[in-house]
Amino acid sequence: MYLAFSYSKREFLKLKILFVSAEVNPFAKVGGLGDVAGSLPKFIKKMGHDIRVILPYYGTINNNHQEDCKIEDVPDSSVELEFDGNISKFSLKKCVLPNTNVPVYFVVSYELFGQYDDIYPANHKENFQLKRFIVFSYATLKLVEKINFKPDIIHCNDWHVASIPMYLKSFVDDNIDFFKGIKTLYTIHNLSYQGRSSPDILKFTKIDADKFFHMNGLEFYGKVNWMKGGIIYADKVNTVSENYAKEIQTQEYGEDLDGVLRANSKKLSGILNGVDYSIWNPETDQHIIRKYSKKDLKGKNSCKISLQREYDLEANPYVPVIGMVSRMVEQKGFDLLERILYQLKVMNLQLVILGRGDKKYEKLLLKLNESTSNIRVKTGFNEIRAEKIYAGADMFLLPSRFEPCGLSQLIALKYGTIPIVRKTGGLADTIVDYSSDDSGNGFMFGEYTTTELLNTIKSACKYFENKNLWGRIIMNALSCDFGWQKSAKLYEKLYKDIKREEG
Repeated sequence: MYLAFSYSKREFLKLKILFVSAEVNPFAKVGGLGDVAGSLPKFIKKMGHDIRVILPYYGTINNNHQEDCKIEDVPDSSVELEFDGNISKFSLKKCVLPNTNVPVYFVVSYELFGQYDDIYPANHKENFQLKRFIVFSYATLKLVEKINFKPDIIHCNDWHVASIPMYLKSFVDDNIDFFKGIKTLYTIHNLSYQGRSSPDILKFTKIDADKFFHMNGLEFYGKVNWMKGGIIYADKVNTVSENYAKEIQTQEYGEDLDGVLRANSKKLSGILNGVDYSIWNPETDQHIIRKYSKKDLKGKNSCKISLQREYDLEANPYVPVIGMVSRMVEQKGFDLLERILYQLKVMNLQLVILGRGDKKYEKLLLKLNESTSNIRVKTGFNEIRAEKIYAGADMFLLPSRFEPCGLSQLIALKYGTIPIVRKTGGLADTIVDYSSDDSGNGFMFGEYTTTELLNTIKSACKYFENKNLWGRIIMNALSCDFGWQKSAKLYEKLYKDIKREEG
């Protein structure tokens, strides 16, 4: 089921929504989940709904945001919860999303979150991440009960909080009145990360194994699969682009859950992520050397020369610069990129890469700084450096094996930086290949092969040589609108459908 609606006269129904996520920008972000959680609620709030966001209180939040965001304790919010024979204390802190009036709550537990600066600390025992987010999910429900905020809908995001629909069902079955009537939306941001574990974890969770651990519930080839549970027990399920919603129901992209998704297809939909143009916008970007717009593109060339100089590349406006801001993992196409590096070294182009990920790719790519004159790599993630790449590059490379939505190509379009992408997931929903359509905003290849990728890069560089033609492609890109307004309306419609189906 895919969403397409008319909004000429929408009946207003004010909703109370709790938006639950492990990541929320600017407080905690690793990838696109954090961007969505930090942006979508702003637009839902502007529509008149009471939406509140909740996430764990990581140590890095205390270190980096305590003062500037005026994070305060929520009075009378302490609860004690027992897990695995151990009693732990939890409470809430509160602030608002910067430059908004969207309330943000933090679940405070020094033991599970506060002592760690990393959102997902490594080198822990098996099931550590699962257990801490299971506790976060359970504590979230108990804490909103404590402060008497009863949402109409709890919007759960990704595997971290997939247990919430099951906990809600348990609480209702236990006749806890507060939780009756609360509905759930479960959003899949990336099907690859499902939260799988051995059944032993059920002893820890307070979830009745007899009630939930079976073939039509959490059980998955003898193991527990929390994402499967979220899909089955949530009232509605969606993912972050229409095409990805179709793809994940196939064996190729379904990550072994395609059968479960097909069985639940009536409650599955796809809504494309948006971009927050108050953050990503060359007309207002404070971090680029010169602002520019569709009406005046002169600043983009200044940004290009500045980028080339910053990365110790030849400052030449006639050489195409290809940018990448990405996790360095196979999903993002780095296995293909690895196999064409020799050809790229000798081509008349410059490649600038920013990101972090698998150590083998980081190590391989960093060597290029010393062994090539036209490829530069910086590891780690820095949003200011990312903005400079979006603004200064001519093209943006995203050759993903699969891509649920992709925000990078949408940001690149806003900066007039032409995407080169693979035809998959949200990339296929947002990029039109100029070589086959003169209204196109990028370049696209189909088969996941080095030949297809390399030929598409060569084709894009050939178009770049024709400045009049390239200017038209840039105008096509800058004419795109992938702001949150349209997608937020689709979420609002989905929330209302869930509310109206209660009972």
